[in-house]
Amino acid sequence: MKNLPSLLQNSREILQISQISFIMGIFMLFSGIKTSMADNIITAGTTLKVSPGTSLVSTGAVIIKSGATLDNSGTLVLKSNLVNENTTQNSLGSGLVEFSGTSSQSVTGMNTIEDLTLNNTGGATNSGETRVNGILTLTAGKITLGGNNLLLGPLATVAGTPSASAMIVATGSGQLRKEFPSGFTGSFAFPVGDANGVAQYSPVTLIFTSGNFLSGNYAGVSLANEKYPDPAITGNYLDRYWTITQSGISNFTCDAVFQYLASDVNGTENLISCTKVDPEPWVTYALTNATMHLLTASGIGSFSSFTGVKSTTPPSNQELANITIPDGITNCYDATQVLTVAGNGTTFIVETNGSVTLVAGERISILPGAEVFSGGYLHGYITTTGSYCGSTMNPLVTNLIKDEKELSTLVEEPTNRLFKIYPNPTTDFVIIEFDPLSAPSMARVAIYNVSGKQILQQTLNNETNHRFSLTAQPVGIYVIKVVADNRVEIAKVVKK
Repeated sequence: MKNLPSLLQNSREILQISQISFIMGIFMLFSGIKTSMADNIITAGTTLKVSPGTSLVSTGAVIIKSGATLDNSGTLVLKSNLVNENTTQNSLGSGLVEFSGTSSQSVTGMNTIEDLTLNNTGGATNSGETRVNGILTLTAGKITLGGNNLLLGPLATVAGTPSASAMIVATGSGQLRKEFPSGFTGSFAFPVGDANGVAQYSPVTLIFTSGNFLSGNYAGVSLANEKYPDPAITGNYLDRYWTITQSGISNFTCDAVFQYLASDVNGTENLISCTKVDPEPWVTYALTNATMHLLTASGIGSFSSFTGVKSTTPPSNQELANITIPDGITNCYDATQVLTVAGNGTTFIVETNGSVTLVAGERISILPGAEVFSGGYLHGYITTTGSYCGSTMNPLVTNLIKDEKELSTLVEEPTNRLFKIYPNPTTDFVIIEFDPLSAPSMARVAIYNVSGKQILQQTLNNETNHRFSLTAQPVGIYVIKVVADNRVEIAKVVKK
């Protein structure tokens, strides 16, 4: 072995470790490198350099003091902790850092590591802001993020076999974040899970099909092994939700796949859909794959919190996006105010022998991308009794569009009502009014009573408003359906 003092280059305080392997814990006092209580300290103004092909093993903690540098081009094997006291992001070199202790380890400070391997069943805690630019290898053990982020650079990849015993625990305020190169398309799997009691692996895969990715962008994932904290969620739901955030990514389209566990399910699993629950309106995507315990959301244009839910208490507002009701499946969607179907490039398809019910408290908006195949069935309800999915309901508008092409060409902006009605409530008449600047040249108006019976139908030509008499009708709730200029809208009026 080379004489250690001869390794110190007098022109600079650099400790060059080349073509040797030794235990740092044997150091006594050595210019720039100190040991204290078995810790190995790189002092200010000193660079500890590990050359390519070299393995450096530390049984004690490695402490990089402020103003010191660790330049690792080989392999640094840590049996204890890594502490970096530099106050700005600090590169540890182009080599591999391996955590392979026999008890829990930690990494502290603002470290940029090229390749990082965790091979410690005791796991490691990320007690600082850590960045990995190369390969993150999960061999054994869990990296717990707590309140700190672990960022994977644009070219970083994950290796090993992630599982409940080799994953990232992202249940605190910290996230596993991934940066993407400019113009990125493709997928990335976030190997995350929780360790609340029994460790559970519940990864998220994002598949980008388009987007603008600025320098320094990221998508970040965290999760919770509990019901999403909305007291209105009842009935059928998962005791698990994921929160995805992004920075520097715009105009993107993304699909997401969420893995959950059978033990997460409350209620009936087959009723649950992947749902973006924060903020409202809820955006509901495909039904769960109950065999594989997977949730899928297609065509995402913004990130938020996602879970699996089919609540027996409807949300105030709900959007249905990229949903297919296949042959033989019957489903129901509801909202206490507005239910929006398709639109904004999304789809809602009812296949042959599929059946779907839509029920809302105020309005159902059917937008471009909605389609009912021949033999499929769709009917909508404006509830008059406060009964929604899961309750016995009488249809107010049954089979709105069946065996017609009308549904696939409907156009309506949710924020731009096709018409307004007043007075509401009324005692004898109701006026339908269109915006004078965009009034349709022709509109078909139908009014239904609470039993779903059509009591009036009329075609309006070049009218901005029209008065309909309900004098002969009994007190109750009535549904008005208007189809005009490839738009459709349903509203309700109350006669006192």
